[in-house]
Amino acid sequence: MRPTRPAARPIRPARDGRLWLAAHRAALGHRGRPSVLPTVGAVSLVAILAVALGSTAMGAASVATVAALQQGLPDPSQLEHLSYAQPTVVYDQSGKVVLATFGRENRVVLAYDQIPHLLVDATTAAEDHSFWQNSGFDPAAILSAAAQNLTSSAGDRGASTITQQLVRARLLPPSLTAPGSDQYLRKAKEILQSARVASAYPGEPGKELVITAYLNQIFYGHDAYGIGAAARTYFGITDLSQLTLAQAALLAGLPKSPTTLDPYLYAKPDAKGRLVVPPDSPPVVRRDWVLSQLASPTSGTRWTRPTAAQLAAAQAEPVVLSGVPQAQMKAPQFDWAVRQQLDQLLGGSDAVETGGYRVITSLDWNAQQLAEKWVYAGAVLPNLPVAQMETQIKALKIPSSEAWWIRSLRGRDPHDAALVAVDYRTGNVLAYVGSAGYYLSNLASPKFNPQYDVAGIGARQPGSAFKPIVYATGFDRHVIDPATLLLDTSTEFGPGWTPHDADMQERGPLLARRALQYSLNIPTIRAYGRVGPDAVTETAHALGLDFPGGPDALAQAGLAGAIGTVEVRLIDLVSAYGALANMGQAVPHRMILEIDGPDGKVVWKAPQPTPTQAISPQAAFLIDDVLKGNTDPSQNLIWGPMFHLNNGPQGARRPAAIKTGTTDWTKDLSAYGFLAPSSTPGLPSVAAGVWMGNSDHSDLGGVAFAADGPGRVWHAFLNEYTKGWPLADWRPPQGVVRATVDAFSGGAPGPWTRRTTEDWFIAGTQPGAPGQIDPPGLLYRDCGSWVVDPTKAEAGAPPEWIKGDRDWAQRAARGVGVANSVGTTTAYLWGQAGWGGPVAANCEVPRPATRPHPTPPA
Repeated sequence: MRPTRPAARPIRPARDGRLWLAAHRAALGHRGRPSVLPTVGAVSLVAILAVALGSTAMGAASVATVAALQQGLPDPSQLEHLSYAQPTVVYDQSGKVVLATFGRENRVVLAYDQIPHLLVDATTAAEDHSFWQNSGFDPAAILSAAAQNLTSSAGDRGASTITQQLVRARLLPPSLTAPGSDQYLRKAKEILQSARVASAYPGEPGKELVITAYLNQIFYGHDAYGIGAAARTYFGITDLSQLTLAQAALLAGLPKSPTTLDPYLYAKPDAKGRLVVPPDSPPVVRRDWVLSQLASPTSGTRWTRPTAAQLAAAQAEPVVLSGVPQAQMKAPQFDWAVRQQLDQLLGGSDAVETGGYRVITSLDWNAQQLAEKWVYAGAVLPNLPVAQMETQIKALKIPSSEAWWIRSLRGRDPHDAALVAVDYRTGNVLAYVGSAGYYLSNLASPKFNPQYDVAGIGARQPGSAFKPIVYATGFDRHVIDPATLLLDTSTEFGPGWTPHDADMQERGPLLARRALQYSLNIPTIRAYGRVGPDAVTETAHALGLDFPGGPDALAQAGLAGAIGTVEVRLIDLVSAYGALANMGQAVPHRMILEIDGPDGKVVWKAPQPTPTQAISPQAAFLIDDVLKGNTDPSQNLIWGPMFHLNNGPQGARRPAAIKTGTTDWTKDLSAYGFLAPSSTPGLPSVAAGVWMGNSDHSDLGGVAFAADGPGRVWHAFLNEYTKGWPLADWRPPQGVVRATVDAFSGGAPGPWTRRTTEDWFIAGTQPGAPGQIDPPGLLYRDCGSWVVDPTKAEAGAPPEWIKGDRDWAQRAARGVGVANSVGTTTAYLWGQAGWGGPVAANCEVPRPATRPHPTPPA
């Protein structure tokens, strides 16, 4: 708070002059050589100090007394080095959109040439008629005030000059301005220090320095410190040259009593909805008095002298306030994450709240607005009354192509959501939505905690969205490849644990590409068992995943870790997906790009991103190509039509990859994906992730799936954000080859082949390459024909796996729809009309070994 002028108190002569005597003795005790004040109006100063000290012996206030009073006063030359407590302002990446302000005082520091003459004149007319001529204090005003106090008469101006007010605020020892301090001593030292300031900074340049410091320091009420903040607070004006005569006069009048003169205390809405201050209210009465002073020939103004007509017009001008908007941050959870980093970079909260820094962040305000829109649409709108939901769908201009899935989420129970988008080549966080609505406290409930940050603080199970990490590790270690044959056969992987696919069906033998694209749990667990939890953990850490449960959390979860039972943070998994998109190069996410000091100089600048090769470019490319099929209707018959992005030029389909994740009991729903690296300067390479669920982790009752909620939000966000962008696609790196394989077994084509397909392989792992033996044991010749026996597909598999394979084969030999004891049924893979050949359930003839893979490195 600005140290406002104390209430009027009579300055009575001291009865015994003890204060003067103490000062005089102190001066004589200083080696008998009192310091001499530089040239000022010495006689006037001595007389005024006597009045201030309450001494009846005017002449006794000698030079020695002046010297004693100088002891302990700060060096007046500090004036030109004053710093002001300024808030730190956080901007988006453009440096134009203010996201948040962190500070104890609302202040905008201005230079002298940014303050119009009108405002300078209005201030001197209100506070100090003799400003441009006085020596830091005004003897006539002090004596006049003393006389008024003695006679109990009131005046519109106090005795303190602008210099004195500034000195009181910034250039006196704190002990003198603390509550309970001696007012007489403080006043005397204030006058003396003001004289010293005027002596140290003579002439017009000195006055300009003083008035600039005053206008930046003084309190104007309503949490506005300095004239720059006051103009914004009351009139919404940032360029002070836009202030009218009446507005300048009102602002100039506020420092006299900023609390009681606060215009917002009196403002009322008028018929036009404007916030208007009544003409008979104290701040407007004070304004009119300042206007009259401006028109007075004795006001001491230098540039402004309104005519009678101008004065009348200004006094008739209504005081219309801009209305102080509720202090809300844009992107609040992102802002708090930035604030935490600022505390570390700048050395604590004091520096952040008073240092006046300008912070440029990575946030793309357009992306952020779209992210907030679609998160709100997916998590909040379905839980509103129907009429309100429909009204808001129209207000948000949501097209019918998106509105239908919002309506379909009604009754499915998720109440919260979060979204993060990054530029995976720079690490820049483009959008960061930690909840479905930070300020929606009216909708808060156990299921919706609006201010909790799920994006960066909350840890959630990714479910099937973790599967690409498993497959990427297998590809990188040459344990599996996109054409590796895996088995989707119901298996008891542990005592009492027989996991199943989401639709309770078993497809039998299928290729790894299809197992990942269709998000089948059982083949993923089998792949994980072959790859090993240690290898997957190593890959996850290299990709930037930090498991809140500890570095060994994945290994401790057993085979269940394959299907995303270990919690991760949304922002970490988005960055990991970004590394997959970025040819295996991981770039840590970042939020702060630059910090500038109040002088405009760069204090800190983010270093250039340094990527690390988390997995090989070849393995990353294979994953990208597989997941890209999930947005291609010709590859994925289920999710391709849902997630294709036909938003390129002329409606062309945009290459993109996505993987959804639904956990047991549907507590956590998620979707993660990315676009191909952008080849257009200025456009980011985007990876994004969405989580949906409830804040209390309550079950959704199994009626919602990731494709229905977060998958739709992910698609809607990217569809709108990237609309019209040039298309880009992944380019195969050196070290990958494309080969033709048997579409059923994944091996080299042969006489057993009914259909072929092409796929990508890391060079040397493709069927037919040296060391690869075909056909796989799945297919063998029996009684003159090629038949299927899944028990021979995985050499060295545990007995429990073989038992599950045999059970499936016995049922599959009878056709589709045959259930086992846990309720899963045999089924063909989508788009296929058979198993790939007759199923041999009980054959024991010798068969070739399965296609081996090199032992993964330690």
